[in-house]
Amino acid sequence: MANEQRNKIKLNVRVARAKKKEWKKALADGETMSSLVQRAVDREINNEYVPIEAVEQTDDTGSGEDVSQLSEKLDELHRDIAAANSKIDTLAAVGDTEDSDDTESIEELAMDILPRLPAYPRDIPEYALKDMGGRGEMSKQEYIEFIIDTLRSTDTGVAIDGSANHFAGQLREPEHKARQALLHLEQETTENVHSAIVDGTRHWMRF
Repeated sequence: MANEQRNKIKLNVRVARAKKKEWKKALADGETMSSLVQRAVDREINNEYVPIEAVEQTDDTGSGEDVSQLSEKLDELHRDIAAANSKIDTLAAVGDTEDSDDTESIEELAMDILPRLPAYPRDIPEYALKDMGGRGEMSKQEYIEFIIDTLRSTDTGVAIDGSANHFAGQLREPEHKARQALLHLEQETTENVHSAIVDGTRHWMRF
């Protein structure tokens, strides 16, 4: 023990009082200032420190992958739900058609609804057309979903409603009959009427 003490060299280190207080706070249980300095110097010499940038990069990469995978799963789930809603709505529409009133009255109602249908680009706010440059590469179904959802979420006071319930209220007709008329326009005419489901409700639009 005496030999060990004689082999040690005393180093005097002058630091500011604030720095000394900071170092004291970092002391582990039973550790002295001397051992703290020695440990820090040893780590520096042996290159045992990990750069903060490397740690941050690792964390960012890992979390980024997790978020990306979660986003993909959510998108896939959204597509599955939309597909299921579309199938359910289509089956309901087929049922309505099978129980339809006479064809002539449905065709007449369809012609009454036609001029009331929201139309592209006539009924699209000018700012939306300019900002997006029109439909872009979206399909007609995708555009219906997009524009209705966008106008609902913006505080412009402008809304587009192409639902059977909307036209049934305007024309004082049963909703199922308005739906039959809209399906007739979409499937049996060349009026370029298309539909899409938005939040569980089918909306029609004329292009």
